[in-house]
Amino acid sequence: MTEQPQSRLTPVDGHNLWPVLKLKVAPEQTQFIETNAQSLAEAGFDKRFDWHPYALMVADTVVGFAMIGALNTEERYIWLDRLMLDAQYQHHGWGGTFLELLKAFIMTNWPVDTIVLSYERENTEAERFYFHHGFRDLHRVDDNNGEKMAVFGK
Repeated sequence: MTEQPQSRLTPVDGHNLWPVLKLKVAPEQTQFIETNAQSLAEAGFDKRFDWHPYALMVADTVVGFAMIGALNTEERYIWLDRLMLDAQYQHHGWGGTFLELLKAFIMTNWPVDTIVLSYERENTEAERFYFHHGFRDLHRVDDNNGEKMAVFGK
């Protein structure tokens, strides 16, 4: 039996910036997510939400990206945003691996009870994926973009 390479999260920095910028979702997914360049610009210049961008790694290869931020200490939740895998790494189980890593990482490193995220109404594949991994419908839409919201945790 072949051992699966180690997966991990690492902050986006000068060592992995260019590989993160080169990641691309499948063509049919581009309407559902911002580019990583847009996300990193937001993280770097819009300090209101204190975004923390992470590269998703398999061994020494950058295969995906996500941001964590917009912490609400009063209501004890934080946002998971812009989760994506490069098209060539999709449908191999890595998405679920990384979502589980991100959930555990967030719950360990931030003072939160819940994780929230949003996705386009038309993105039924993302909805199935998130619900399969323990998220549930919040029956709300994000005021900023009209996307459906989901929550993990209490």
